[in-house]
Amino acid sequence: MTVPAVTEEIADFVGRCVPLTGFAVFDLYATGMAERYLETARQQVGAAAFAEFWAAWTRALDGRGGPQDLSPVHLEVARALAYLWLTGSWPRLAPEAHAALRRQMANEEFVVAPEAYVEGLVWRTFHGHPAGAKPPGFGTWAVPPPAQPAGDGLRQELGLDEELVCRTGLESEVAVHAVPDHLLPGYRAWRQIPPSAVPTSSGPATKEEHA
Repeated sequence: MTVPAVTEEIADFVGRCVPLTGFAVFDLYATGMAERYLETARQQVGAAAFAEFWAAWTRALDGRGGPQDLSPVHLEVARALAYLWLTGSWPRLAPEAHAALRRQMANEEFVVAPEAYVEGLVWRTFHGHPAGAKPPGFGTWAVPPPAQPAGDGLRQELGLDEELVCRTGLESEVAVHAVPDHLLPGYRAWRQIPPSAVPTSSGPATKEEHA
């Protein structure tokens, strides 16, 4: 069987979805859903509107920014993309965003495909598996979970340069060794940080804050 080559468009889509999901490029490709998710997002948002969002998201990342640099509508599209990768479902958009996009289709959540549900990244965040699919195997409950590597180990595994500066999810640029463990790509269950220590996300920005 011939494996189709990854197009430049898909590579760009996957690479720039890493900050939205918290998973590495390898993990996103491993779902086998990248092309389907890109197609779904375009259909739901509209080709022109999605192109505008993607240009804004690209500018934000290239400027070492993040979701905080997006408009309210684009922020809602970014949220929908993250939700899509994690659950395999396209979510119901905020009514204001759906109205601004001027979409005629119903604003309802739906599962993109049966395999999308199975490949949802959310299952991997707690080493679980979707009901009725990907069972771990008989007796695996008796096997101790792998040891949690420290943040330094994750940085080495990801090949992050010490001179690299990061800002996504932070108030200002910091050196890579100063990025909190909970903001590093990969499974949160692998990190030496309790869930209670992870700061909660802030609510959606108001129009005044984006002005």
